[in-house]
Amino acid sequence: FECSQPPTYVPLDVHSTTMPVERAPPRNGDLPTLGANEEIRLSEQRVKLYAGQNLEGEGILHLTTRQIVWLNSQNPAAGYAMDYPFVTMHAISRDKNAWPEHCLYCQLREEERPETEDDEDADVPELRFVPADSANLQQMFMVFSEMSAMNPDPTDDQADGISEEDDSGDDIELPFQVGAPMGAGIWTADHNDDAMADADEDDDDHGDIAMETETK
Repeated sequence: FECSQPPTYVPLDVHSTTMPVERAPPRNGDLPTLGANEEIRLSEQRVKLYAGQNLEGEGILHLTTRQIVWLNSQNPAAGYAMDYPFVTMHAISRDKNAWPEHCLYCQLREEERPETEDDEDADVPELRFVPADSANLQQMFMVFSEMSAMNPDPTDDQADGISEEDDSGDDIELPFQVGAPMGAGIWTADHNDDAMADADEDDDDHGDIAMETETK
């Protein structure tokens, strides 16, 4: 009998760092090949993918119940797939001073490698998914968050919330968690319609990324 070859994971260069993703994942036309009990929850046409500053092309973004898959529309042999736990933070970016197009911004966990003297200055690997219709960003973010919550990092034992020290040296508990591998880019306990509206309408108050929020 014939054994199928396991997927090949290759480094995708981002800001001179490497991150393990599946390149050219198996596909059936514009659809990814799904595993057992895997379903597509969202498909977005005409999405440009930027790896760091580099444009990888335009394609279709599929958010399945197990992974993020982007398939290049111009080159059937090109595409990328990664598991949700590999994305350490995701958010909607609307600040054109930070990036000229509204996008779904993702920070990725780097492939483990020996520490060097330059590690402190190393950039965090990042991807930007830019849909042709920016009005679809909210739906992309919400589905991404839902699927991330369904696929927690099995190696993560971090406690809920983020603890920081105040001037007295005592730990204080922040009301939100940033960079949570298990869900939305930002988790907040203070969730209401006004907060969502503020995130959309007042981008400058949020720095270079206008973060959408979701309850934990």
